Amino acid sequence: MASKTLKECFIKPLTDRHPPIRIDTERKFIGRSPETQIQDPCCSRQQVCLKANLPGGFVLVKSLGSNPSVLNGKQLEKDLGYEAYDGDILELLPGNHQYTFEFKFEEKKVKPTKERKDSKKEERVKKDSKKEEKRESHKRSLSKDEKRDEGESGEKKTKKRREERTGSSSSSASVEKVSNGGSSKKTLVPTKECKWEDLDGKQLYIYTSKDLVASEKVASYDMDGTLIKTKSGNVFPKTIDDWQIAFPEVPGKLKTLHKNGFKIVIFTNQAGISKGKLKIEEFRTKIEALQAKLNLPMQVFISTGKGKYRKPLTGMWDTLCQLKNDGVKVDKARSFYVGDAAGRPEVKKPVKRKKDHSCADRLMALNVGIPFLTPEAHFQNAKEADWVKPEFDPRVALEKRQQLDPPGSKLTSSQQEVIVMVGFPGSGKSHFARAQLESKGYVHINRDALGSWQKCVSLLDSTLKSGKRAVVDNTNPDVDSRKRFVELAKKRNVPCRCFVMGATYKQSRHNNVFRELTDRSHSSINDMVFNMYKSKYQEPALSEGFDEIVKVNFVPKFESEADEKLYKLYLLES
Repeated sequence: MASKTLKECFIKPLTDRHPPIRIDTERKFIGRSPETQIQDPCCSRQQVCLKANLPGGFVLVKSLGSNPSVLNGKQLEKDLGYEAYDGDILELLPGNHQYTFEFKFEEKKVKPTKERKDSKKEERVKKDSKKEEKRESHKRSLSKDEKRDEGESGEKKTKKRREERTGSSSSSASVEKVSNGGSSKKTLVPTKECKWEDLDGKQLYIYTSKDLVASEKVASYDMDGTLIKTKSGNVFPKTIDDWQIAFPEVPGKLKTLHKNGFKIVIFTNQAGISKGKLKIEEFRTKIEALQAKLNLPMQVFISTGKGKYRKPLTGMWDTLCQLKNDGVKVDKARSFYVGDAAGRPEVKKPVKRKKDHSCADRLMALNVGIPFLTPEAHFQNAKEADWVKPEFDPRVALEKRQQLDPPGSKLTSSQQEVIVMVGFPGSGKSHFARAQLESKGYVHINRDALGSWQKCVSLLDSTLKSGKRAVVDNTNPDVDSRKRFVELAKKRNVPCRCFVMGATYKQSRHNNVFRELTDRSHSSINDMVFNMYKSKYQEPALSEGFDEIVKVNFVPKFESEADEKLYKLYLLES
């Protein structure tokens, strides 16, 4: 049994321009000084404060300078404490003055009470006949294996016994467990060859290169517009060979991260594969060429269509963590994601930049819960640009609220009435009409079920003649589509109310994606349908003949915690 405790901490420049600097349990300031040989005026004399926490096994890092510092690719907020571990990378300024943390551990051996004494103690024992007798007795009680191994180191004995029991050695195993302070630690072996796999009916392809090693630190990237760009200058490549490295700093940055224990991973959406516009065989060639160009081990996840693997959903990340990291738990705080789909608006000055095509990369990082950087900030130390937050935040949408507005509005009436529903596809109209109104005796009139508005009017007329209550469950976006039902209600001298669904355009689209993910029987609604409703929409008014207009807030009920967790994620790319 051995217990590791942190003994010493050092911070070492990646350029080896000066010797490592020891970090003690007292505060240590690193910055522009003779000790670091840094003369850069942008670097403060007290750029960062470092303090070793030996019991905790980390160094506490605080950014103090007027310009930000970076830890593992993440820009540090001023005066906040961050934990740095062995192998982590600190940039005193983004991209400059790079250091790695080096820890030295002390291994304390804790021997069982019945184990033999150390050599010095044994000499004293030999002088004492009683102790000698006891030692001899103890030796006789040892197993044959222990006798054979006597004189070997504890680690060597443990390894030898394990190999004899299992008939294997570490060279043939991908993962080996060794003792580490009473808990098991995994010694990871690099992959021996390149490998391609596909999952879920080829919705996800995974490329694992040779010599890849699992890690708790993941440096992950989008591909197009982040690591590579087209040679032609077009938005989309003309041929499979129409690509080049996007920034000159890419190879060096990735190699530095790999050297310091980060696993390099790419997450890319390639819907063209499922649409038949791009052959997977050709795309495989492109991935292998990129890996050869960068000349370092990596893993690539390729989403080929819609569904849980497409960014901003977390399916690719989840697969990495659950199946493709050799059981090593990923530390989200020490990992990050870089992508160009960051939701940035168009900029005309000082340098013109087009609007980002989506926000999928940034939203995936938010969904996962890891730091996000744009390529310009990560590779070229540019200042992070402003971005436009989605108008619909699914987490806010689930905050508790009353279902009907204004307060005091009645859901149903004991008297005969007509309720005309208004709302986007996916706004929850049909579920609300069935669960809240049809269940209470209202006749449910739905155009999707009947096939035409004329049949809806006919059914409403016969319903009112029979003295029953009715709810018209259509989108009814404009005055004309509502007028036919209002006039029929007035003709029969029946009150008519309007229930307007509160779900916005973006929330309704979010709901539609959620239903696609959780209900395979649900048919997808094309974006054109949402846009058509949006263009036709006219806000309902009492002047149309309604006795009351009630807003119906979206208050979902989930079948499981997993469904609720999924709903809270950003499901739309922008």
